[in-house]
Amino acid sequence: MTAKKIFIIAGESSGDVLGADLILSLRAIAPELEIRGIGGEKMLAAGLSESFFPMEELSVMGVAEVLPKVPKFLGLIRKTVEAIRGFNPDVVVTIDSPDFSFRVQKKLWEQNISARRVHYVAPTVWAWRPDRARKIAEYLDGIICLFPFEVPYFEREGLSAISVGHPMVTSGVLEGDGAKFRQAHGFVSDDLVLGLFCGSRRRELEMGTPVIKEVASLLRTKFPELKFIVPTLPKWQARLEEEFQDFDAVVTSDPSEKYDSFHACDAAAVVSGTVALEVALSGTPHVLFYKMNGLTWEIIRRVVKTKFAHLGNILLKRKAYPEFIQNQVNASDISETLSKFISDKNRSRDEFKKLSDEVLEELRLNPLERASDIAANFVMK
Repeated sequence: MTAKKIFIIAGESSGDVLGADLILSLRAIAPELEIRGIGGEKMLAAGLSESFFPMEELSVMGVAEVLPKVPKFLGLIRKTVEAIRGFNPDVVVTIDSPDFSFRVQKKLWEQNISARRVHYVAPTVWAWRPDRARKIAEYLDGIICLFPFEVPYFEREGLSAISVGHPMVTSGVLEGDGAKFRQAHGFVSDDLVLGLFCGSRRRELEMGTPVIKEVASLLRTKFPELKFIVPTLPKWQARLEEEFQDFDAVVTSDPSEKYDSFHACDAAAVVSGTVALEVALSGTPHVLFYKMNGLTWEIIRRVVKTKFAHLGNILLKRKAYPEFIQNQVNASDISETLSKFISDKNRSRDEFKKLSDEVLEELRLNPLERASDIAANFVMK
């Protein structure tokens, strides 16, 4: 019997993590699988033989960021479809990165390529563009959702959908050892430590890092002994070491101590994204902020239906986590909020730990099953 072939595409670091877990779960089910695709370091380590092109080429953001790159973007779509046609897989799995993923899947449908088309991580149709569920149901065969409340949006359009729970629950973020990280990096137990999370995309760094540096400066004026941790990805290590050299910050991109670094912080400033939810689960008091290109913001603010940016707030249906968006992004206001957390760090930690437990209940689908295992069975059916 011919081994089944699967083509997997991830376009950014969070998708690379999901893709790596999916590959491991798929191989546990069928070790003989032939898997090709586009991914990053984690997918390559999990068994992807090579990436068709560097995953980073797909890390685009909003409308204003995509427009200048349209010719290259369309070229990558065309090359990806050609690669899939040549590989002739049984299943094509795209992970998040909807701007790229859905265009590839639609092209496969239009060209009558026989592979089953599955997308992992549902677009936020509950937040904006609810008609998108109907549109993607035309060319997808299945969609893997993270949250149970997302499934009905797609099933009502006739698309096979499943909720797997959020893989973050079993990622290790709950077990981070802050004391271990502090000891390894020369902090003492009563040091005040602020986490600075600058984002994973270039535009996030460009827009967020100046704000974070200003916040750090303001807080160090009030707390002269304040120390800093900057968790990041390996590709941004050198850049952020240079950015924060005047703060004598510990910049870490070591995956083995990622979650330990989260737990080592007394408070944190976080650029919006997946990491905000990770920091929430760690129980670390934090604020979220996000600033985007003005054109992108003018479009987004007219169509977004959710009141919140922090996924923790969306899940809890209230503003439990402080957030500063676009015109609200002000270093003085952000530092003032963080100052309150630092001044009474024990009480703040207790309050955020309670919030963490609430968020965990919303994320946990089945504590006995890994999200990637459920997803792999859906892909293989």
